[in-house]
Amino acid sequence: MKDKHGAMNEERRGTGEQRLAERMAELERRLKEVEAENIVLKELAYQSAKRYEQLKQLAKENDELRRQLLQSPWSEKTGKADEDERPDSWFFRTLRQENAIMPHPERNEK
Repeated sequence: MKDKHGAMNEERRGTGEQRLAERMAELERRLKEVEAENIVLKELAYQSAKRYEQLKQLAKENDELRRQLLQSPWSEKTGKADEDERPDSWFFRTLRQENAIMPHPERNEK
């Protein structure tokens, strides 16, 4: 009988040790997953911080350009600026030139 109990205790101990080893392996696997996830999150945080700094810089540049625009001689406030001084005048001038070069259908029909 004692041999039976001893064998059962040995078996339980073996099963307990096996369960403990499985649990440790599972915890080690989970630790590696968490460490990998942590690396990814750190990289994302770094990229986010970098992007935030870029956005702040762009906002500053935008504010500066708006300030310059309001102080410029062709500002809508003055209303007296020459058309050629307007920042979009090159576009309209080029468009007018292209329209002058392109044949008009009504002119070709005459």
